[in-house]
Amino acid sequence: MEPINRVGHMFDLNREMNVPTWFSVLQLFATACALALVAWVQRLKSLPSTAWWGLSAIFFYMSLDEGTDMHGLWRADNYAIPGTAHPFFSWIIPAAFVVIVVGVIFVRWLFALPRRTASLFVLAGAFFVTGALVFEGIGAFLADETFFNASYLVVSTIEETLEMSGVLIMLFAVLEYLEDQGVRLALAPEPYD
Repeated sequence: MEPINRVGHMFDLNREMNVPTWFSVLQLFATACALALVAWVQRLKSLPSTAWWGLSAIFFYMSLDEGTDMHGLWRADNYAIPGTAHPFFSWIIPAAFVVIVVGVIFVRWLFALPRRTASLFVLAGAFFVTGALVFEGIGAFLADETFFNASYLVVSTIEETLEMSGVLIMLFAVLEYLEDQGVRLALAPEPYD
């Protein structure tokens, strides 16, 4: 492989084990940590924290999954979604079920949040799910055996961009919520004596 291709692969949103994957892992991990911090602050204030801990665990899992392709374990090697070329995308079906279950579990809690926070969480979820399930599903029908036709690459790039944007919106919303709760995060050196 030519050096220019190697560099391109390192920044290709449609590939794994590269810089965009690393960025996504960091985004998801940072969001998980921020959610855990909210849960901890809620607990210190004797406020309900279970949902925050639960969301933190989900984001920790998502960061691990992004870095290791654990959702590949959900694939059925002998089952392809009807109309698609291969079983690579079969994980979408159980993932959609999980998204629905998680949505049902968290919906009451979501509506108890401040309106702005809840709205940002819904926006973040809409971006992420549209990318991860809708555009991934569209990609399943466009992908050929090589995964490198132009239509698939465009859809896959939109998918990854939506996912990253959704996580970024979620992280912003959680950090803003922390600030609203009186928590300030700052990177500042200790003054010298």
